[in-house]
Amino acid sequence: MFFFIDIKYAARLLIKKPIFTMTSVLIVTIGLALTLYCYSLLTNLVFNPLVLNGDKPILSIEAAFNESHSYRTGVDPLDLFQLRNESESIQDFGVYQGGTALIGNIDQSTSTKKFNATFTEWNIFEFTGVQPILGRGFSPEDNLGGAEPVVVLSHQVWSGYFLADDAVIDSMIRVNAVPTRVIGVMPVGFAFPSSAQAWLPLTQDKIKPTQRSRNWLFAYARLKDGVSLAQVNHELASFNQGIIETLPEDMSWRATSDGRYIRALPFKQANADVTQYYNVFISMLVVVLLILLLACINIGNLLLGRVNERYKEIAIRVALGVPRKRLVLQMLWESVFICTIGALIAVILASWGLSISNDFLETMFAVNNEKPFWWQVSLGSDGIAVLCLTLVMMILVTGLIPAWRALSGDFNAVLRDGTRGALGKNAARASNILVISEILLSCVVLVIATILLLSSYSAGQADYGVETQNRLTAHLELPLESYPVRSEHEFEDRQKRTNFYYQLKDQLEQLPNIQAVSFMSSFPGTGEGSSYFEIEGRAAAIYNENPKANNESVSRDAWRAVGMKLIAGRDFDHRDIETDMGNVIINESIAKDYFPEGNAIGSKIRRVWSRGQRNWQTIVGVVSDTFHGSTMKTSSARYTMYRPIDRDGRTQINLALHYIGSEGQARKSLLETINRVDINVSAYHIQSYENLIQQPMLLVSSVSKIFLFCGVVAMFLAGSGIYAVASNSITQKTQEIGVRKALGATDSDVMKLFMGKAVIQVMIGLAIGIALSLWVVNLMTEAMNLDNVSYFTGLIGMPLLIAAIVLLATFIPTRKAVLLEPCVALRQD
Repeated sequence: MFFFIDIKYAARLLIKKPIFTMTSVLIVTIGLALTLYCYSLLTNLVFNPLVLNGDKPILSIEAAFNESHSYRTGVDPLDLFQLRNESESIQDFGVYQGGTALIGNIDQSTSTKKFNATFTEWNIFEFTGVQPILGRGFSPEDNLGGAEPVVVLSHQVWSGYFLADDAVIDSMIRVNAVPTRVIGVMPVGFAFPSSAQAWLPLTQDKIKPTQRSRNWLFAYARLKDGVSLAQVNHELASFNQGIIETLPEDMSWRATSDGRYIRALPFKQANADVTQYYNVFISMLVVVLLILLLACINIGNLLLGRVNERYKEIAIRVALGVPRKRLVLQMLWESVFICTIGALIAVILASWGLSISNDFLETMFAVNNEKPFWWQVSLGSDGIAVLCLTLVMMILVTGLIPAWRALSGDFNAVLRDGTRGALGKNAARASNILVISEILLSCVVLVIATILLLSSYSAGQADYGVETQNRLTAHLELPLESYPVRSEHEFEDRQKRTNFYYQLKDQLEQLPNIQAVSFMSSFPGTGEGSSYFEIEGRAAAIYNENPKANNESVSRDAWRAVGMKLIAGRDFDHRDIETDMGNVIINESIAKDYFPEGNAIGSKIRRVWSRGQRNWQTIVGVVSDTFHGSTMKTSSARYTMYRPIDRDGRTQINLALHYIGSEGQARKSLLETINRVDINVSAYHIQSYENLIQQPMLLVSSVSKIFLFCGVVAMFLAGSGIYAVASNSITQKTQEIGVRKALGATDSDVMKLFMGKAVIQVMIGLAIGIALSLWVVNLMTEAMNLDNVSYFTGLIGMPLLIAAIVLLATFIPTRKAVLLEPCVALRQD
């Protein structure tokens, strides 16, 4: 019976104080909603292992991450074949290679369209436990040399490109200009290993090679029972040592300079964005946990204030014989109501936030369709379990702290003099700790949020040295069947590919709405990555003490289309094809920093690495500065060297065109001209130059917005929480203030006393907070460049703002108490 009475009593108390109740529920909702949202987001995207066809996590076997260029690297097929045969840790194993499939009808009645493809071993569908819904999967014979070319289509390609026609099974289509038989269609949503839209069999010489090559493959694997990830990586360390010792000189680039090569890691964490920004994700999790802790402290503060208001009532109830256990339970019921209502609203808000995140991820990958198939976030059972556990902990923390305060005082003194009683040493110490905790936690959150937000904003507004208005970009890929890469016909094949690009450029520039066309391996604002270079006669003693530069392949007359200018020397022409040495054009920064006397033209330069170098190249021109890669990427550099595409004969290239009129008409002109030149060539990832530059920063930008929201929440929680603690503390000391004034202390003396204590709290809290902030920021600087202005604003501006909030939160209630007459203050109860 007492059980239901206590529940009704707690509910009545909350209803009588609607503002207090709504504020408390709001704080709980914010803390739990952020925690649930970020937990669900990060576990779906990063931390939960990928599990298919059983309960064993899938691992990725690949080479060390290329930090200089921010991309994943694969393993020599020969080494994977050896690993498969020798490993004692790996159970299931298969190899694959990412790529593209240029798909069209066999009669070429429709234009070719590019899709993401995976070239794979036959066992991929057996490994995942997912079979085609139409037709069949691969068989071992499909990997054999001389086998008929076959393809398995994703449901997306089948329903979108082939209009869900069942007759496509066993029909012939063109894939990369090769007649290929369609043997199967996969279920909706299947895109393993990441974002595949078509699957083609690898050739047997790549699965079971007999010699080393410059190709690379990745592998999917599961471990044997009882084997941990640490154990398999220990095995790989020994395996790597044996390989590296026998690597030929021309293959030494397979391993890193510090001896790393093959590694195993959870499949989700093999994503390049996850690898590069892993510390940022960890930082976000830390910040959200701090927000949750702030919320707990604030609720405890609010309930503590309630206890102070009811202290005399509690003393009377204890004197009347009410068991202390029952009083504790009554206070816990208040926390139960507040936290449970907040948790229910938090579930709704978190679900809404995850839905928005899914829409954002679709938009983020709308151009390239490379969203990993597991990047579909939802509120799962594990998220609800975490919410329930967090809810219980929050109830205990926010309920037991006020109960301890209520039942630890001197009730006889309260009943004797009719006041709340002076603030004891333990209670005063607890208040100081709460204020310092609020300060340091809010400092960490606000500093990190400010630095990350301003850095991403600065990167978005950065000057990349190009004109982006009225510029359209696209990616071109030449089918190897029509444009082969053969060592015995290297020059002829290279010229055929290059001729296609220049033919396309000429025909486009003849159109009235096209001003200029440029081809580059990557355009400014994209394509981060740098390599060491040395200047003839000025080489550093150690290769990595040389400067670093981006290296790009460009067409002749590549500058007009993107607003760059030739400053000195000449552009590329036929002479750069004929020379054996090869020529380069450098940007203005290299010329100014390393050739201040203006003698860059004619000087020689070459790329170097730990175990070798390229041939010397002659500088023939200097162009205006651009910045390749995002200014947030640590792999980007401000120096750039350009070489002619004529010497590369690239099978893939980026195109930019400067147009007049509408973007839609420019897009139409591009596609029509490509079809006229060669219908088997496809243009994809067509977008404006502005979108192209924003693409690498979309993920960081979205995380920055989450940090910003966390910062605003932290500001609200810190301000309200610190005010509540200060107000409670001053209220408890109202009589002390009255005594001091009665004994002759002036208002300014009392203000100085309390403000001095606040200053000490601020100094301690900010010192710890800034130290923790620097540690977290250091984690983020390993993944990205942070703007100097953001450092100043975050590490100086935010602590000053917090200090102002704390001092104001202390000044207001102190001033209110000081203005009371001593006789009134002494009667406060």
